[in-house]
Amino acid sequence: MTLLAEDFKKCPALQFGGAFFTVAVKEGSSEEIHLDFNDDPNGISWIVPLGNWKGGEFCLPQLGIKIPIQSGQILGAMTRILAHCSAPVKGFRIILTLFADKFLLDHST
Repeated sequence: MTLLAEDFKKCPALQFGGAFFTVAVKEGSSEEIHLDFNDDPNGISWIVPLGNWKGGEFCLPQLGIKIPIQSGQILGAMTRILAHCSAPVKGFRIILTLFADKFLLDHST
């Protein structure tokens, strides 16, 4: 937990001020190809990695693309439309995924 607190202090831009309904936190990687069906189909998910690792590229098999992403970078993708996964990770990595949940958008006033 100390590592996350240190990264947050170094990156005050991680304070998004309530711009997202949902923040998912995961350690490691999601190596299974999937779509995020809870995401709004017109929305962009923002992936924020923290930690110290090697590997873990953001993979888009439909497009034949692997995008390297490191701590301090942010990646945006339409994860409900584009099938995606992560390459294996060696080291310690926490991923914050920020998105607008379709159910919440559909039921907000």
